[in-house]
Amino acid sequence: MFTPIDRLPNGVIGFEAHGRITRADRQAILIPSIDAARTAGKVKLLYVTGPDFCGYEPGTLFDDSIFGTRHFMSFERIAFVGEEGPYARAIDALDGLMPAALRRFARGDLDRAKAWLAG
Repeated sequence: MFTPIDRLPNGVIGFEAHGRITRADRQAILIPSIDAARTAGKVKLLYVTGPDFCGYEPGTLFDDSIFGTRHFMSFERIAFVGEEGPYARAIDALDGLMPAALRRFARGDLDRAKAWLAG
């Protein structure tokens, strides 16, 4: 499930991922929010994995990659906030491959991630 994050800098949208992310979560929350943000320009995205985050439903990451390739140039900055693990390593692997600035932050650095996105 995705929970929207409130009180973000202007132009930033953010979500906290909880439990296991499903296709329905993406379709109902994430994609419409990103599409709406794109109408105002390039998207600045804050993606936080909550302490109860346990991954993605099978096929969901493939859906994300398809969405990402269609909107490859739509992002200005992406901040990923979460603990070390396979998803953090995936973010590190993507850095430099995307035209968007991409940074990973530890869960305790949420305020730093917000400040970086505002820049």
